[in-house]
Amino acid sequence: MELPDLNEQAFREELLSNPATIRVVRSHIERIHNALRAQFMATLDADTLVPLRSELMDRILRSLWVTRGLPEDGLALIAVGGYGRGELQPFSDIDVLILAREERFINEYSEDLQSFITLLWDLKLEVGHSVRTLSECVAEAAGDLTIITNLLEARTLAGDQSLYPELSDKISTRKIWPSEAFFNAKWQELTERHDKHNSADYNLEPNVKNSPGALRDIQTVSWVACRHFGQGTLGNLSQTGIITPSEYQQLSDAHSFLWRVRSALHYLSGREEDRLLFDLQKQVASLLGYKDDDRRSAVENFMYEFYRHQLTVTELCELILQHIHEMHLSFGPVVTEEVNEHFIFSNGYLQLTTTDLFSREPVWLLKSFLLMAQHPEASGMHSSTIRAIRDHRHLIDDHYRQQRENNDTFMALMRSRTRVVTELHRMMRYGILGAYIPEFGAIIGMMEHDLLHKYTVDDHSMRMIRLMRQFRYGNVRKRFPIASRLIHTVRKKEILYLAALLHDTGKSMEGDHTLNSGEIALRFCRQHRLSDADAAMVSWLCSNHLLMSDACQRLQFSNPDDVVQFARAVGDQQHLDMLFMVSAADTHSTNPELWTPWRAEQMRELYESTRDMLKRGLDNRQSKEEVIAEIQRNALLQLNNYGIPEARVREIWGSPGEDYFLREGVDNLVWHILEIDAHGDVDRPLISIRQTSEHNQEGATQIFIFAPDHPNQFAVITATLDALNLNIQDARIMTSEQERNAVDTFIVLDENNEAITDPDQIRHIRITLSEALADPENYPTLIQRRTPRAYKQFMVPTEVTLSNDADGLCTIMEVTAADRPGLLARVGEILSGFGTQILNARILTEGERVYDIFSITDEQGAPYSDPALCEEIRLAIIKGLDHQVEKQTNV
Repeated sequence: MELPDLNEQAFREELLSNPATIRVVRSHIERIHNALRAQFMATLDADTLVPLRSELMDRILRSLWVTRGLPEDGLALIAVGGYGRGELQPFSDIDVLILAREERFINEYSEDLQSFITLLWDLKLEVGHSVRTLSECVAEAAGDLTIITNLLEARTLAGDQSLYPELSDKISTRKIWPSEAFFNAKWQELTERHDKHNSADYNLEPNVKNSPGALRDIQTVSWVACRHFGQGTLGNLSQTGIITPSEYQQLSDAHSFLWRVRSALHYLSGREEDRLLFDLQKQVASLLGYKDDDRRSAVENFMYEFYRHQLTVTELCELILQHIHEMHLSFGPVVTEEVNEHFIFSNGYLQLTTTDLFSREPVWLLKSFLLMAQHPEASGMHSSTIRAIRDHRHLIDDHYRQQRENNDTFMALMRSRTRVVTELHRMMRYGILGAYIPEFGAIIGMMEHDLLHKYTVDDHSMRMIRLMRQFRYGNVRKRFPIASRLIHTVRKKEILYLAALLHDTGKSMEGDHTLNSGEIALRFCRQHRLSDADAAMVSWLCSNHLLMSDACQRLQFSNPDDVVQFARAVGDQQHLDMLFMVSAADTHSTNPELWTPWRAEQMRELYESTRDMLKRGLDNRQSKEEVIAEIQRNALLQLNNYGIPEARVREIWGSPGEDYFLREGVDNLVWHILEIDAHGDVDRPLISIRQTSEHNQEGATQIFIFAPDHPNQFAVITATLDALNLNIQDARIMTSEQERNAVDTFIVLDENNEAITDPDQIRHIRITLSEALADPENYPTLIQRRTPRAYKQFMVPTEVTLSNDADGLCTIMEVTAADRPGLLARVGEILSGFGTQILNARILTEGERVYDIFSITDEQGAPYSDPALCEEIRLAIIKGLDHQVEKQTNV
């Protein structure tokens, strides 16, 4: 397959002889585009094809300029921006400047210039253009960083060849934007861009052009070098010694990879798309040849390589920019301060005093980071120190890892009072952390392809340690009150930090990652001479870091049998305290949206129930019957104070079953009776709404419904709440035997995962529910709310299991499925068809996936015992939800 070409002379002759200019040019553009696309699909050779596209566009624009009769003197067509660098991706803008020596040239050729620009538009070229005189260019460049940057790598395409050199002289560092000012401005621009594109959403769908560690970082190095040295290509920087051969090779490899990805994005989307959106990630991975393997899918392998290149580019660009600034742009006096015999601070940066220290005493590869932690006033490491660390990190081998001095140095860093996370992160960026802990090195850049995990595994671990350290300060106390209190009871906080650092290291291995991580942690702690008790604690926390989160979903905290089950798994108060802090930090650092006020309330209730159980003693706990009796006694006492006699209370209660009292507790029982007694008219639905908790930063909104029972009641209510954009967290369903009234409680959060406090919104919810319950036959079986774009890219197979609970009172149905509008309503509708009664529903949404646990019985209130009927229900749920997901995905 030959590369496309365009004979410029023949093309001009064709333009002059053929009046159908647009048709002629379009045919050539289409031919070139199709040929370049075919070449890329066959070879993936963006390094050849991106500059070739630019060169072929040069020939087209030059020919159009000449054949339009535009002059060779006084006006020039200048390529600027990325096109000026000779880079043109398939759908990138073609940025040009029409440069005039004076205003009179623009006036004299105004019609020809307008004709030329109109022609470019008619050709459907994505052209960004400006028309300026020399003096205008100089004035605008002097005041605009973007304009001076675009002009740095400009080149003349056609017209007056003397204009751009003249402009180049007028905008030189001698006249505007001296090198240091330009560097400072570009450094600030880079920092602001990183901040903008470093959000959780951009981590999941990174921008191949603008995200940290992407193409714009490499271009920033080129611009800074070009401004100061006059040349800024990676090749030039390597030849002049600004970057080392190794750095040149790594940056070149990353640049080629990013170009390849960007070209693939453009071709697959058919537009200038620079963001790796979920729907494109799989397509790009397939096009670039990535395959599934035993541990990761093709798209995860692709994104793993993408994130590793990002880390490389971020590290090297920071290093090179710092080196240029230190060696060439620091014109003031150098202030030095001796640290020890091996290091000084040079203008606040840690610098080696001898170049062979690391080869003579490799322990300083770790001790240099400990020095930084011990000097929180330090600005960073000197570029020469960073380079020396990179050049000697190969010395960290098994023998190095086993040496006591190195182990003691690492633990001293973990015990440091300051900069623990900063230096761990610096160690990770410079390749030391992954070398010292190979199991951690294996998860650097690892991303799980879902909407739950917002960060790479390594970044998640670092965020987890940072949050644990923040527990000590007031800025997170409101959101994490228990953890912020408990952290001050922990004498050896390094136990928590090690658990956070190592808790996901098992993800690079086959099998249960929690058990793998526990084994890795135990070996690591023993190697670093932690006490047996401390090593066991770190290992236990790693192996059980999901224990509390799972318990919050599955257990009923008011049921002493459930609490004692969790308490036995935890063992004692110290393990409970440590696990709570790990669980809170892990949840929030996985995805901040997971730490909802409702999750905070659930975690607190489980913690406090377990704490009380441990204090009382597991063998001295109250029986379930004793707990229920105490709940009823306290509720009756409070209601008597409101003037409601016991007989009236028991009349309203009827025979709801012991589960009702356990689930609701004293406060809700009192609330229910007061509302029902005041309501009076049982034919009209009673809907009452209040908050679940009075604690700050905690809780959700609970909706209490007392209404005549209906087979579709659950489906009607959940469909209505879904249509109101409310996220159901929990549902407690009961039917009064005497009056056949439904006594239902739904726990909800708004679309921002906050409790609902606006009176108007609460009133709207009450009215909407009342209208729906007044006519339960007519409710929307499929919610028309659109499924979010990202959710459609994840195919979660529906899984349903049914099993009877330990007490034999009900059947537990667990549903895992894709999160879609109306899912709960659909489940309710299907179960209604089997005459199933729903007693309870616990809902957990994690990213694109929902985990729902239903407590159900048959029409007679008994658990299901017929295996054939259970299988029929299971298959009906799977079929119904899969059909709904398919229908909504195609909307």
